[in-house]
Amino acid sequence: MFNFAGVGAWPLVLGVFGRPGDGKSFQLRTHLRRRGVTPVSINAADLESERAGVPGKLILDVYQDAGHRTDESEPAALVVDDFDTTVGEWEDSTTTVNHQQVLAQLMHLADSPTEASGKRLRRVPVFISGNDLSKIYPPLRRPGRMRTFPWEPSVEERRAIVTCVFADVLEAPEVAQLVAAVSTAPVAFFSDLLVEIAARVCRDDVLAKARAIDELIRPGDQSREELEARMRRQRMPVDEVIALAKNLLSERALATTSHLEE
Repeated sequence: MFNFAGVGAWPLVLGVFGRPGDGKSFQLRTHLRRRGVTPVSINAADLESERAGVPGKLILDVYQDAGHRTDESEPAALVVDDFDTTVGEWEDSTTTVNHQQVLAQLMHLADSPTEASGKRLRRVPVFISGNDLSKIYPPLRRPGRMRTFPWEPSVEERRAIVTCVFADVLEAPEVAQLVAAVSTAPVAFFSDLLVEIAARVCRDDVLAKARAIDELIRPGDQSREELEARMRRQRMPVDEVIALAKNLLSERALATTSHLEE
């Protein structure tokens, strides 16, 4: 808002950081679109190239593109996902020329958001997301260049999100029970849980079709609307949903345990 209002003293970059799976990127894009702002994205993988200088130029090109969109009455913002994954300073990682140029380009834009490489630019906000702010190059995240926003949904926010996800499965009070029972689970976990519940609802149909091999490779003819209607009709008791959730969490914990002998 301040960027579009021309408040030059406001930091150009907003860093949104939090644990994996809590919906940083989704919520950021949803909020921007609801505000009428088009997110122009760069993936972390785009910040590396076998050709030196390409990622740094990409940052400037996309920033310039977002500015052109804004000038044409389509407010836009530059969004870089998982920034710390590629450009972060991790232990035993090697800093490349491209990483240095990406950081230098962002710092230059933060210091001079309306001019770069002799070109006049339209100031547009830049959002970067990641899991660990401490891995970001300190001069980039200093006050004046970047403002940080710790992404940590409250219990009420988590309930609101999961209530929407489980609208066809549980009532609001039951959602509160579920969230409390698996309080350590990230928001993304509940989407996986919903898929598992949907699989159980249509399991009989799948087993019936599995009698013929050709049916296994044919696309299903059950629409999403039909599946959601069945889930509403065949609501699982909340205690069964909680048991299933705890089982899935246990499986995840087991899968991430090293089984290699020391």
